Amino acid sequence: MNTTEERSIRIELAGRAYPLTIHVDEEENIRAAAREINESMGRLKASYPLTDKQDLLAMAALEVTTRALNLARPPAAGIEEQVLKELDGLLKDLDG
Repeated sequence: MNTTEERSIRIELAGRAYPLTIHVDEEENIRAAAREINESMGRLKASYPLTDKQDLLAMAALEVTTRALNLARPPAAGIEEQVLKELDGLLKDLDG
């Protein structure tokens, strides 16, 4: 499939429909992002006394973006070394 091909889609965020023209290869991620935002809004609405859709949307955007950035960021320095030491200890326990 040609990755420069465009498609018109409609997504829903916070109960409002948005028409978009996107590249075909972006559709899956855009739909997944919209699902994540809407699910985050549902969780926030159930857990906090936020009723304004603008507030829910802002907090959902913050939650989803923070989660994505945490996944994209390399682990904190020293974490790998700590994990390797723990694994080494476990392996030694199995051998011993």
